[in-house]
Amino acid sequence: MSKIYELKFKTRYAETDQMGYIHHSIYAQYYEMGRIELMNKIGISYKQMEKDGYILPVYTLFTKYFKPLTFDELITLKTYVKYLKGVRLAFGYEIFNESGQKTTEGEVVLVFAGADGKPIRPPQKFVDKIKSLL
Repeated sequence: MSKIYELKFKTRYAETDQMGYIHHSIYAQYYEMGRIELMNKIGISYKQMEKDGYILPVYTLFTKYFKPLTFDELITLKTYVKYLKGVRLAFGYEIFNESGQKTTEGEVVLVFAGADGKPIRPPQKFVDKIKSLL
């Protein structure tokens, strides 16, 4: 099993929809928060990667909702690396509400690309750090 990074934070009022639930579009932002924090934890900076000429566009994004989240809930976002295969990097996500119930599962697959948007192999130092999480 991959190493899991946990991030705890409160949901915000601006993230809710007319029904009082966290809007579905916000989950992609939560996933990005978890992925960036996980990478920072192992010494990988998105900002530096972009300066070095690498970008990571989203290839696929999947979310399965079990229970809605609402305003002002302390939630736990668990992020982990699912795989790194060639130019594709997949992250898995689980979100739990403050009662410890799993509310959401997700997956985002990113593709390593150069500044021109064409797929390229990730740098070896990145590969080595990501493999330390598998």
